[in-house]
Amino acid sequence: MMRAARANIAGVPVDNLTEDETVEAIDRLLAAAGSHYMAVVNASKITVACRNPELLRILKAADLVTADGMSVVWASRLLGRPLKARVTGIDLLQRLVRHAAARGLSVYFLGASEASVSGAVTQFVSLRPALRVAGYRNGYFASSEAGAVAEAIKRTGANFLFVAMGSPAQELWIYSNLDATGAQFALGVGGSFDHISGLSRRAPRWMQQAGLEWLYRLAREPGRLWRRYLIGNTKFAWLVIRQFLSQTLGRHE
Repeated sequence: MMRAARANIAGVPVDNLTEDETVEAIDRLLAAAGSHYMAVVNASKITVACRNPELLRILKAADLVTADGMSVVWASRLLGRPLKARVTGIDLLQRLVRHAAARGLSVYFLGASEASVSGAVTQFVSLRPALRVAGYRNGYFASSEAGAVAEAIKRTGANFLFVAMGSPAQELWIYSNLDATGAQFALGVGGSFDHISGLSRRAPRWMQQAGLEWLYRLAREPGRLWRRYLIGNTKFAWLVIRQFLSQTLGRHE
């Protein structure tokens, strides 16, 4: 597949694609042989990848990587490789479900709690009655069961596999088990099932567009998320500033 230009954000390659272009790229992957996977990245995931060599390797090996957070888009502008758009996991999940229903492709949902994943399936089917749900399963299983779970997915013949295990667990699981599942395309979608099922509320649209979705989440769960957003975002900012200074000094040498 011919790859669009990529931005390097703190060592993580991010594809410069709009949502429409991402779907077109996924269609090309579906037409190719084998199994393929995509990841979305925000400030937190990039920061983790910088100290987790395995996650960084998985992100670099992904067929597609897009900016899930506006901070990544802002960073790309500062670094002189501006990304066209933010392409989030939850928005792309919903888009691909519609796309699958229209094309007659089957989908499999893996991860989150039983209430979350079953609720998400119910919502999707109610909105898209033509959707072919190959199957679904919650994410509560031992690592020793991964092979059996992958084999069960393979028996369904699913085209799309959406994995909601949080990061980096979902990226690690997809990378290790995708071929065994037989799915043509996999995407890690984080907490999307919770939002789709109604168990968790997403930020208002204006906050999403302003890049303030993180602030909404922090306000709702400060005890759990303060370290991730306040400390993590500071670390991300430093990584980007360091890269910017390195680029600037390099041009003047």
